[in-house]
Amino acid sequence: MHLTDTCVDIAALPPCVECLRLAELLADPDTAPPLHRRTPRPDFARGFTGDEIRAILRTDIATGASLGRRAAVHLLTFTTVPDQPGFGDLVGILDLVWDMGDTVRMGQVSDWAAVVGFAAAADVPDRDRRMIAVAASLAGGPPVGLEAAVSFVDDPAAARRVIEAIAIATGHGDRWELTERSAPSAHT
Repeated sequence: MHLTDTCVDIAALPPCVECLRLAELLADPDTAPPLHRRTPRPDFARGFTGDEIRAILRTDIATGASLGRRAAVHLLTFTTVPDQPGFGDLVGILDLVWDMGDTVRMGQVSDWAAVVGFAAAADVPDRDRRMIAVAASLAGGPPVGLEAAVSFVDDPAAARRVIEAIAIATGHGDRWELTERSAPSAHT
């Protein structure tokens, strides 16, 4: 309306249904229809299972997370760290209003340095601790030396995941496809 010469007197507009319901509620709270109330969202993923945490972290990735955060979640979801009791306290819950007013629930790691500390104290394989250190570094957390952190000589799946994460963090995650081949035998 600001581009035309027409002015609108908002006081003259008819009230909407929600305004009328609120007016009834204020006039007589005992007989007024209840307001639409949504269950309040939790602040953190306390009580979520590891798979539920992975799902809400992936939802954040699908809704437009930064490249570093995408790469970090790619590594984090590969580890057993989200399955550990208490990890949900490090994952904040956010509700994003999406298409047609639907709400999408997603999760974000609130403090990557705390995740590194959590993994260091958790009962997880050393591989997972090193992957979390790389994940935190990619997400802007504490820096890590790649040589010490990614020496996954005995674990091709972990090495592949780290390579994929680096490709994601550099903006090339959609351009490369890794193909595995068998290791050369000692006789060739």
